[in-house]
Amino acid sequence: MRQSETTSSGRRLYRSRRGLVLGVCRGLAGYLGLPVLVVRAFTVVLCVATGWVGVLGYLAGALLMRLEPVDGETSGRLHRAVGKLSRRARDLDARIAQVESHVTSREYDFDRRLRRS
Repeated sequence: MRQSETTSSGRRLYRSRRGLVLGVCRGLAGYLGLPVLVVRAFTVVLCVATGWVGVLGYLAGALLMRLEPVDGETSGRLHRAVGKLSRRARDLDARIAQVESHVTSREYDFDRRLRRS
């Protein structure tokens, strides 16, 4: 995560998946905490006033801004899978520690000697 992507409140700058054209205005509105209508009106005025410069700026924003990540089911499944993998790793670590403690104990050496006889 880059420093410029995040504000002090933790919001990130993304293009919205629910935007009218490319999601730039809705993404900026969410990042700045402004109504979408205000950002769209400013964008239209900027494009009319500057001509191609405003349109190129909008397209540059569409190309440079990351697309908003998908929330909900996909990230929930990923979170559950990571949790399950983490639990399995802790369980495996505990089992390995148990085997190590048994192998390095005096009882293991005694049992091994009894089996040889």
